[in-house]
Amino acid sequence: MNHLRPILPLILSLIATVAAMPTLALPSDREQPIHITSDQAERNENKGITTYQGDVVMTQGTLKILADKVVIHTIDNQVSEIVATGKPAHFHQKPAVDKQMVKASGSTIEYKLENEMLHLINNAKLIQDDGTTMTGDRINYDMKTSVVKAAGKTSNSRPKRIHMVIPPKSERQKATGE
Repeated sequence: MNHLRPILPLILSLIATVAAMPTLALPSDREQPIHITSDQAERNENKGITTYQGDVVMTQGTLKILADKVVIHTIDNQVSEIVATGKPAHFHQKPAVDKQMVKASGSTIEYKLENEMLHLINNAKLIQDDGTTMTGDRINYDMKTSVVKAAGKTSNSRPKRIHMVIPPKSERQKATGE
């Protein structure tokens, strides 16, 4: 047991950080335990930052984040932001009981919990519950209002444009179960 003493504060702070994490989606998601697996974890108490690295899998109810690295920012022991990076990083969550899973990916995913914003940066992709797919350099998804804004990459060369696929009504009905 004495060999655990040096890492006991780290373990306790990781548990406190995870226990304080609210999520936005199904009410039952918030009542579920949070599970995080990774190859490494580091907590900086002074900065309120916990970093998980190496094949990170984070789940809580229907919420699932898969990434190479996940950084969790806290303010007053409350999670304020989750930043996931990968090639790509993935985010999945069921927004409501009557909705299908929303799937998102990007090189960087910023999840701002206070204002319920999901920012997908570089190689961004969002698949909404009706089967609509959007790709671009950056996608901002307001989860509270279900408003999506996308942008292509601007550069001196030919700009990368956004691309959206809206399935025909029959396909959207299949996706939503109508």
